[in-house]
Amino acid sequence: MGASTIPKRYSTGIDSGYYVVLSKSENKAEAVTQRLRQLISTRDVGSKIPSERDLSDEWGVARMTARKAIETLTDEGLLDRRRGSGTYVAQMPYARTVGLSSFTADMLQRGLTPSTEVLDFDRVPADGATAARLNIAEGDEVVTFTRLRFADDEPIAVETTWMPAHLVSTMAEEDLSGSLFETLMRKFKVIPGQASSTIDSVMPDVPAASALGIGDREPCLRIQMDYLDTRRKPIMAATCLYRGDEYQLHVVLTRNAFVPDTPPSSFA
Repeated sequence: MGASTIPKRYSTGIDSGYYVVLSKSENKAEAVTQRLRQLISTRDVGSKIPSERDLSDEWGVARMTARKAIETLTDEGLLDRRRGSGTYVAQMPYARTVGLSSFTADMLQRGLTPSTEVLDFDRVPADGATAARLNIAEGDEVVTFTRLRFADDEPIAVETTWMPAHLVSTMAEEDLSGSLFETLMRKFKVIPGQASSTIDSVMPDVPAASALGIGDREPCLRIQMDYLDTRRKPIMAATCLYRGDEYQLHVVLTRNAFVPDTPPSSFA
């Protein structure tokens, strides 16, 4: 085979030759997409990948096939296409599983280093909305705090939390540097049993945008979480604002999400 026409700085280092070789059962578009996925895995975030013309020449495929592969991986969030500049390896969104897992545990599971900055800590009378979420009387004392959460030193989320003061009577700002769940279970013997969440897209207010390092017209994910203990009594309410450009949610659905409340024996 002839020499590659790709500039040296774009050499993939993946192929033993320069053309995509297919098995009888393999679709060329799928093969090129997979080959491009492999290429991306070898590149640093922010590095430029070859153009569709260069990929077409190097791999011996039609430009339309190369373009489709780039579009597919752009849609998956692996690539970032910049008009007039080229295509770059994208930063993968910070993923979090919706459920009873902490931000700290989620980030550690993904090989990221979590950290926290406490922006505010106070004890205040519950307003009507907070009292309703915690099933307490309006005016009852709650502990409330706002934390800025980081992954590998990058600000990802602003979280504001409210808890009935009688459950965490000795809580101090120093208790909030790590996993809140661990602190609740270890120090206060408060054990979360289940949670419900409401998720929507909002524009951040100016303080939140400033803390997250984004503009106040950049959409964020807002997740409102209400936690119950193992006896199904409210223990905590939280409103979390996550950067829309750096964060994704992973939701696991069980069988009950797809079928009605009908005994299994009713299905053929």
